[in-house]
Amino acid sequence: MKNHIQIFVYYILFIGLCFATGSCTDLDENPYGKLNDPEVAFKDISNLNATAIAMYAAIRGDGSWSEGFATSQHMTTMFGADDLTTIAGGNKEPFREFDSFSKSPSNIWMSNLYKGCYRAILNANAVIGYATYTQAEQSDIDNLVGQAYFVRALSYFYLVRSWGRIPMYTTPDAPVDLGLSEIADVYDQMILDLQEAETLLPDTQAEVGRPKKGAAKALLAKVYLTKAGWPLKDQASYALAASKAKEVIDQKGTWGYGLLPSFDMIWKRENDNSEESIFSIQYDRNTGDGAHANHLIGTASMPKEENGWEDFCSELTFYNEFPAGPRKDATFHTVFQTSDGGSVNFEDSDARHPYYAKFRDGAVDESEPWINTFHTAAAYALIRYADVLLIFAEARAQSSGVDALAYDAINQVRNRAGLSDLATGLSQEDFVNAVIDERGWELAGEGQRWYDLLRTEKVQEVIDKRDPAEAVKIIGPISEDNFYAPIPEAEVLKNPNLAE
Repeated sequence: MKNHIQIFVYYILFIGLCFATGSCTDLDENPYGKLNDPEVAFKDISNLNATAIAMYAAIRGDGSWSEGFATSQHMTTMFGADDLTTIAGGNKEPFREFDSFSKSPSNIWMSNLYKGCYRAILNANAVIGYATYTQAEQSDIDNLVGQAYFVRALSYFYLVRSWGRIPMYTTPDAPVDLGLSEIADVYDQMILDLQEAETLLPDTQAEVGRPKKGAAKALLAKVYLTKAGWPLKDQASYALAASKAKEVIDQKGTWGYGLLPSFDMIWKRENDNSEESIFSIQYDRNTGDGAHANHLIGTASMPKEENGWEDFCSELTFYNEFPAGPRKDATFHTVFQTSDGGSVNFEDSDARHPYYAKFRDGAVDESEPWINTFHTAAAYALIRYADVLLIFAEARAQSSGVDALAYDAINQVRNRAGLSDLATGLSQEDFVNAVIDERGWELAGEGQRWYDLLRTEKVQEVIDKRDPAEAVKIIGPISEDNFYAPIPEAEVLKNPNLAE
């Protein structure tokens, strides 16, 4: 049976490859009695589960440098934010394009996120579409279908926030000539998917890394919050975001969610998949299945002096405005150890920027940080409980006004960070701005800041504060029509209907 499952996973990945490359259009879609007859193949739940495994493999980017979240390249479209910048030279041009607002459709690294998400969507569509053929306990089938709805919504959430209008596939037989869907339609689909997911998913999962019911509610709250901002500006969604986030907060014990006592604990490998994690991508460098992160953390955010790859670091203004305290100490790496036994402060380093400390554990031996572990076993968190608290604080203030519940939510995050309670009596605008700042500091370097700046229309405000000493200069227009990434050139060549 194990070999049969592996073969089926390869089959699903092969079909996904055909989808991504626009080939295989001559395949017979209904060769009855063969493995790719869905009514036969998906009768056994092990094959439905194998397709779900392929779905997770796609977003992980197993052993691949060209798709999914497995490398820092998945953050390419997010480099317009102030928590991410890169060096002025070397092979970082794909990052610099977005950092300088001069992006191009031929950017080779932005395709990692695009391809990984669509391959996950294709496999999710197969789980959703073909589960009707599966003969097993209904609760087991519902669990897998719920996971597929969750992963499909998560994938579209990254795609629509990065690219805006995108092709939207919702059936297993993905047409290769599909055009671009409107942003509002994508949000409607994500909401429907997550409503299905929160109905179908269980409160507990036997396997780490699969979403629980609470994860669907948390992601739905985030989708509502984003829908309330730019570009859709659906103000009614603030109340929906607050309500859904409060469900997660009120029932956190059901799903085992909560804040770890101190911020630095989050980034220890021993605390991967702790109560702080609502949904994390799982990696393991010790397995032979390719499920390891290639420079996602550690080496990707390390300076030249420590033999790092210098992929990403923090902009200077963002670092300087970051409140002092244990969270800042755990977030940034500012004194670099060299192989000759010396040390260099970041101000005197080659890049003259602070790098990230929060991603180093499990990738770096701090006694010899210049000897890097390229493949890491970290669980990469995409949704944390602190994120949910801040979603609630912002959405509550926007929908019901600034009250004790909104203050309590943000203060839980601040107090854990070593900061005092937020000043009382703030206006709605000042309170919301304080939450947005808090989100930036709490989630620094985690690929969230750019999306927050977009939805809150603060891109120009952040650019205006940019330190003139930044090595990467802004050369493109800071305008709404330049905020989204262009559809990758290779995809448009395969399907001209994707051209704007």
